[in-house]
Amino acid sequence: MTESTNLPENTQPGSNEYGASQRPQPEFEMNAPDASGAQIPPWHPEANQAQATAWPPAPSIRSRENVGRGALFALAALPIAVVLWLVIWSFGWMSSLVTFAAAAMAARFYVMGAGGLSRKGVWVIAGITAATALLSFVAGVWLDAAKYINSQPLSLITSSEPWDLMNYNLANNPNFVKGYMGDFLMALLFGALGCFFTLRRMFAATKNS
Repeated sequence: MTESTNLPENTQPGSNEYGASQRPQPEFEMNAPDASGAQIPPWHPEANQAQATAWPPAPSIRSRENVGRGALFALAALPIAVVLWLVIWSFGWMSSLVTFAAAAMAARFYVMGAGGLSRKGVWVIAGITAATALLSFVAGVWLDAAKYINSQPLSLITSSEPWDLMNYNLANNPNFVKGYMGDFLMALLFGALGCFFTLRRMFAATKNS
């Protein structure tokens, strides 16, 4: 015998026992306003999507690098490194730490003046570092000439006598050049080793700039 299912008289297929339609109704009997309006309330489901499309924010415009101003600031490292070289040279030593310090100082001063660092700025720093190493060696030779003239070399800073003695030996004394050639090559080698890693790191950091 087949059992029959009795439904209330006011019940139709697709409706519950209370006669309400089974189609989902808006929760809490509330309807959200049209998302295509001019303004979307923050509680609207479309608001999160609108905020997501605006993230991340547009990057701020980076100020242009002032290469000339950065170079002027970086030049301040030159006299500091030369004085440091003279102090070490007076003890009969040569140190790669001088050129290392020159490269580090020039980089810091450059960024302070230019407001940033690009590949062009690294070339400027490299040039200043090379000039610092060369002038430091020349200053060391000048110190030797000043000591030859006077036991108080600092008293000859404004005098032309050490320069005249250097020029005379360059023109008339072959042993003068030979005697300093070995020191010059060693200073060049130590200078290259001293600033190599600093400059390489800066070149790598500005690879795409």
